[in-house]
Amino acid sequence: MRVARLLLCAVVATALASSLVAQQSNTGYHTVACFKAKADSAAELQKFFSEESHKIAQGRVDTGQITTWYLLRSVLPQGSSAECDYLIVTMFSGTPHLLAQQDLSAAIKKAGLSITPEEYVKRRNAVSTLVSVGIFQNQLFVGSAKKGDYFRVNYMKVPNVDDWIAYEKKVWQPLAEALVKDGKADGWSLNTRVLPEGSEQPFQAVTVDVFPSWDSVFAADPQFVDRFRKVHPDMELGTTFEEFAKLRTIALINLYELEDVITATK
Repeated sequence: MRVARLLLCAVVATALASSLVAQQSNTGYHTVACFKAKADSAAELQKFFSEESHKIAQGRVDTGQITTWYLLRSVLPQGSSAECDYLIVTMFSGTPHLLAQQDLSAAIKKAGLSITPEEYVKRRNAVSTLVSVGIFQNQLFVGSAKKGDYFRVNYMKVPNVDDWIAYEKKVWQPLAEALVKDGKADGWSLNTRVLPEGSEQPFQAVTVDVFPSWDSVFAADPQFVDRFRKVHPDMELGTTFEEFAKLRTIALINLYELEDVITATK
């Protein structure tokens, strides 16, 4: 997983069940909810997310509450030491909001389910624990994603967010576009943490590299140096990545599989 810089969150990055996934809006936001399966409930939780949660998410998309809904399953790490077994990423066209009871009620009605919001939450809590919810702002986005893709989420410690974003936009975004064009990756995004915030937080931002297959996550890229020189003929590889090392520290890397996705059609 440690080639010059393999493409990968919520983290972290949007759309269609088997082919396309939606484009992120550079001015939009998304929430990332982390869930841990309760003991001996992994299969029940997966069924709950793929059935009831999917239908309700479809209802929220259909009523315009949200633009996109992702269900991501943790691949690495796994087991009791993994903080999250699943991530649910909910994307908004503008200002984010947490799911209010009236919104959940409307989505349940739209989904055609004969349950109350209280019953839905009770069923979810019976098989899972909601570990955390964070809010992120979409900053940069390249490509798309599809069901079955792998998301390599890089959690970043960033002293100066503005300088780092500017450098990523200048250096890595064009490389990500080239990697997508050449079929080496499906997408890439950069997202900054909004809440919770503070100097004691373990990370301030995430980048997400989207890979089309398990093998592509780990495959070396023998053309990377040539691709870099083609995209940045005026830059030197070593000094460029030395500058990256000054602007951010990768605090943690997790790997997720995109199990489900719903997006608004345009």
